[in-house]
Amino acid sequence: MEYLCNKFVIAFALCALFLQACTKAEVPAAKHEEESAPEHHVSLPTMRVTISTVRERLTFPGKVIALPDHSVSVTPNLAGKITKVLVVPGQHVLKGQLIAVLDDEQLVAQLQQLTAPQRTALNQVEQSKIALDLAQKNLARLEALFAKDIVAEKDVIAARSQVDLSKAQVDAAQAKVAESKVAPLSITTQLAWTKVVSPIAGVIAQRFLNVGDMTDPSKPIVHVVNLSTVLVDANMPADSPADPKVGQTAEITTVALPGIKYSAKITAISPIVDPAKNTASIQLLCQNELGRLKEGQQVAVSIATVSRRAALVPQTALVPGADDPAEHFVYIVREGKLKLTKVQVGDSEDGKIPVLSGLSEGDELITSGAYGVPEGAILDRGGPTK
Repeated sequence: MEYLCNKFVIAFALCALFLQACTKAEVPAAKHEEESAPEHHVSLPTMRVTISTVRERLTFPGKVIALPDHSVSVTPNLAGKITKVLVVPGQHVLKGQLIAVLDDEQLVAQLQQLTAPQRTALNQVEQSKIALDLAQKNLARLEALFAKDIVAEKDVIAARSQVDLSKAQVDAAQAKVAESKVAPLSITTQLAWTKVVSPIAGVIAQRFLNVGDMTDPSKPIVHVVNLSTVLVDANMPADSPADPKVGQTAEITTVALPGIKYSAKITAISPIVDPAKNTASIQLLCQNELGRLKEGQQVAVSIATVSRRAALVPQTALVPGADDPAEHFVYIVREGKLKLTKVQVGDSEDGKIPVLSGLSEGDELITSGAYGVPEGAILDRGGPTK
């Protein structure tokens, strides 16, 4: 029994020595494989970093609105049936241009009835003037005969009375004419109101009614807008470092046409902060000659804030963080190898982005194509450094 135990111990010791030898043999092999792994080489464009003074910008949302009295729903001044609509959406109209016509048949008939007494009064004026002219001529003839003692004085007195009577009849007829002109005035005004015109120059934005529809002062026929100049109503963060002033310029951009920038001027800044949104209302006046900005359109307002020292680099130089895509990194070259460096950036402008921290003057920066490249990769110099 003791013999068997000694034999087992010897066998176990031999196995342990064998495993130790195998392990020692494998470690140098693995180390050799690691040392012989090929290095990663890349050829990417670079630039030298220059630190300069840049103006940071604050961007916040806004909405396009029409100037007061530049967005009008056109309604008639009286109720009636539409007989003509002379405009269509998108059409440019001038101030005072005819938009629509209402049925005026009944008003025309009323006007004819009311103008009949006026015509009678005018005829009476003409007849009274003729009678006055005859009376004046008769008086002149009798006065000449009386001077020659051919007629009696009573005939002259009677002729004078007739002249006075004729003058009174003329005055009375003219008074009737003036009175007859008053009655049709309201009808004449209503007839003018059957012609609906645009109160402003602009573009027909909407058409609500058509021929045959009934309308009244509460029902618009069309909507006219003039957006050659617009207001932008925006909400600026109250806790921002910006300190805008009335008269300061700003830039307006849209999602639809991000490459087009509109120059705007601040016209009003509210002194009150909305506690729910923690924003202050700000209004800007913006020229819109080509009409690209539409009423109600959402836009981005950008205003300059503080000046800071920063490096302006191409936006293509930035790579997102592996753990947090909101973080920003760049690759700089150190001793011929790429080093991943975290940076703090501001708002981009014209394809450039200000790097506020993380870079130093003279650093060699990879400008594009570095996404996914492993840190420590060797930069092959295919050409001169920019």
